Amino acid sequence: MKAVLFDQDGTLLDSAPGIKRCAIATLQAMHLPLIPYDNLDFFIGPPLRDCFRLCHVPESRIEEAVKIYREKYEGSGNGYLDATIYPQIDELLKTLRQNGIKTYVCTSKAQPLAVMILQAFHLDPLFDGVYGATLDGSLATKSDIIHHCLSNEKLHHDAIMVGDTILDLRGAKANGIPFFGVAWGYGEKETMLQEGVTKLFSSVSALKDALLSH
Repeated sequence: MKAVLFDQDGTLLDSAPGIKRCAIATLQAMHLPLIPYDNLDFFIGPPLRDCFRLCHVPESRIEEAVKIYREKYEGSGNGYLDATIYPQIDELLKTLRQNGIKTYVCTSKAQPLAVMILQAFHLDPLFDGVYGATLDGSLATKSDIIHHCLSNEKLHHDAIMVGDTILDLRGAKANGIPFFGVAWGYGEKETMLQEGVTKLFSSVSALKDALLSH
């Protein structure tokens, strides 16, 4: 193994408070039916446009929703700052790099936003590259983003994907690389187990040991 690819939201950062708050504010600004905060976990992970489709936003207003959300989340609303780093994540990243393992982010978030968030939480020096969605939506699925990372970095199959959702698992399987699931995020653990997660970890220390020994 030469590299570890990490999902961002739900794996490295608990970004739910800002994401869910901005999702509600977007629906409110558009005068659309609101969804309770506790029922918005589906916003953590998938492409943004797909999330608004799950909110029953009319297709003709999807781009409007994306624009409003981005202003609230990454613009003047600063919703992206309403997040916390999961305990021991920075130690994990430092240890991997000290052992000669490259680290990358592969997220469905827009790539410039993913970089901005890592910088805000001082995690950017701990990654060799950040791969995310394009703003126009032409590169959006986790499978395509992982493929782009593997191809661009010439990693082939010398990598492991680490994430908390079934989308991370399916993206890894589509690219023929192992997937290590984490139980502290927002994904459905039972679904990951049913679909053949390579390993599922409940602590960062256990994940670290497994990555170092793989």
